[in-house]
Amino acid sequence: MNPFASYRMLITPLSPIHVGTGESYEPTNYVIEDGALHEFDTGAVMVALSDADRKALLEIGNRRPDTGMIEALQRFFYERREALMAHAIQRIPVLPGVAGFYEKRVGQTANREADGKKVVNRLEIDRTSFNPVTRLPVLFGSSLKGAMRTALLDGVNGGRPAQERKGLHEFQGRLFRYFDENARPHLSLELDPMRLVQLADAAWNGEAGLPAAQVHLAVNRKKVEVKDQQGSVRKFQAEAKELYQILECTPGWRYRAFSGQINLQLVDGVAEKDRSGNRQLPVANLRFDAAQVARACNDFYRPILEEECRLLHQRGFLDATWYKAIQQFLATTQTKLQRGDAFLLRVGRHSGAESVTLRGARDGHIKIMKGKDEKPEYLDAAKTLWLAADEKDQSTNLLPFGWLLVELLPMNTAVTDWPELKAACEPHLAAARAFKDKLAAQRVRLEQAKAEAEAKRREEAEKARRAAEEEARRQREEDERQARLAALTPNLRHIEEFKVAFAARAEQLRGGKDRQNAEYHQRAQKLAKGALEGPDWTTEEKLAAADAIAEWLPKVVERIDKDALKKLKLGSLRAQP
Repeated sequence: MNPFASYRMLITPLSPIHVGTGESYEPTNYVIEDGALHEFDTGAVMVALSDADRKALLEIGNRRPDTGMIEALQRFFYERREALMAHAIQRIPVLPGVAGFYEKRVGQTANREADGKKVVNRLEIDRTSFNPVTRLPVLFGSSLKGAMRTALLDGVNGGRPAQERKGLHEFQGRLFRYFDENARPHLSLELDPMRLVQLADAAWNGEAGLPAAQVHLAVNRKKVEVKDQQGSVRKFQAEAKELYQILECTPGWRYRAFSGQINLQLVDGVAEKDRSGNRQLPVANLRFDAAQVARACNDFYRPILEEECRLLHQRGFLDATWYKAIQQFLATTQTKLQRGDAFLLRVGRHSGAESVTLRGARDGHIKIMKGKDEKPEYLDAAKTLWLAADEKDQSTNLLPFGWLLVELLPMNTAVTDWPELKAACEPHLAAARAFKDKLAAQRVRLEQAKAEAEAKRREEAEKARRAAEEEARRQREEDERQARLAALTPNLRHIEEFKVAFAARAEQLRGGKDRQNAEYHQRAQKLAKGALEGPDWTTEEKLAAADAIAEWLPKVVERIDKDALKKLKLGSLRAQP
């Protein structure tokens, strides 16, 4: 007997999803250009940058770690974005407002604090959960299970207020019957019914070639409009301080973009109590089947979705196209939702306080942060909503975060299309398809630029290799010359140095000649006279001096004929004793 009832989960995001990981894109490993974020790694930086660029980067890195250094690093990578883009390991679309925001702020000071210190635009982009091998998004099984747990707890609680004030497990443990304050220990986690519900991470299964993520701004907007005494709309704290976040999100309306699995452990035939008479299984009416999970999720999340859409539409925040699509979607999926073949779920950051707390139990428990040095207040509902935006000042065409549609199919059932859902998603893919086409054209240009840069680097490396070989050859020759010089007498070394100096001068003149009686003519005269009159010059040394002067002086000094050489008494130097 199979110990599990296993179901395939086909998951369609309905709005932007951001499941945080604690990781982020830093301005030192991405650039934004032409509507795309281009991510690169350290290896790409070392390949893409020239030697001069690498030295400049090292110089910046050795500075004092302050805002000036951060700004300089941001500017460094932005100014070299063309070279880096060709080595990108991933490219994802960025909304125009986000791209403009980045371009205006990269490498700039955001503002100054009261003491005059600069506040730099850090520009980190929080990453959504992803597979580190494929770099494609994933939905963590823990996120999905946590959302299901909230809905199931809400169903058991039935809208009653929480009695407990000590902590999370006391409340949940009472509802799910694994906490007993009279027992020791109080908590028996093996009796938690959710241990029978097992979920794997849901992997990306979206249409090949389409971007799997998009960068949004998250902005905070007030649920209820507040006016001052003059009747003007008053900005609330988040708006006044221009609070925003930059988030990588899985985009909405991606047909069956994720595929996962849920296993419901079957305990039929397992004894309710152990040999000591202690309960070892969750209570029978809390051993949830697939239909109960789906029904609980729809009962809990659908009213939240409908109320949030109503509120956002009333405030003028909601994107009209998305709102119309959701209304049509809910109407066309009514039958499947009621049967439990599919259910709504909300996961990730900015799902809203109402989506992570239980009806009745949340009353007076939602923490509302106040201004600096002010104590928080606790209310029945949140006062604000975080919404996905293109611009930080945007107040229309906004989207809620976190909405998913989950289809459940027994693992032994063949997967068939859902034409109505697919048709509902298709109109929202135009921008993704345009980005795919643009990226294909961009990739051709960048690959060409990469090939040209690599060819240039190979050429420079070959030049450097040849230069190194030439320098090594010259050094060997110089070492050999120095060794020969060391073996010579002082007079013969003097003659060798004369020949080297005249050879170098001839190379400099490139066919030209120095005037008579100038420096090099005088050097020849001095050598001839010293050899002729020096008492320590041997016959062999005098002959070598005469030969060197006769060979090199005409090459360097003008009008050196037989008479000019005769005046140097070379014949006397060559005469035998």
